[in-house]
Amino acid sequence: MPGVGSITAMATETFAPPMTVFRRSRDFAAWLGLMPRQHSTGGKQRLGATSKMGQRDIRRLLITRAMTVVQHASRKRGQDGS
Repeated sequence: MPGVGSITAMATETFAPPMTVFRRSRDFAAWLGLMPRQHSTGGKQRLGATSKMGQRDIRRLLITRAMTVVQHASRKRGQDGS
C-alpha cells in the first residue's frame, strides 16, 4: 500500500490485535477510531462524529502517510500538465 513503510507496518503489527479478530476492514478502521459512529434505524443510515477512540499512534501514522501520498499525487499531476 503506498505510503505505508516499515515504521507504520511495525507499529500496526506491534500495537494492533491480530487481523483475524476483525471481520471487515471497516471494523479495523473503527478500532483505530477512523470511522464515524453509525446510528441506523428503519433502514436509514446516519453517520455521527468520529470517536477518535482507539490506537492513537497507528492512527496518526496512517493519517500522516495518507496526506504524504495525496500531496505527492497532486504535485505529480501538476507536473504532467493535467
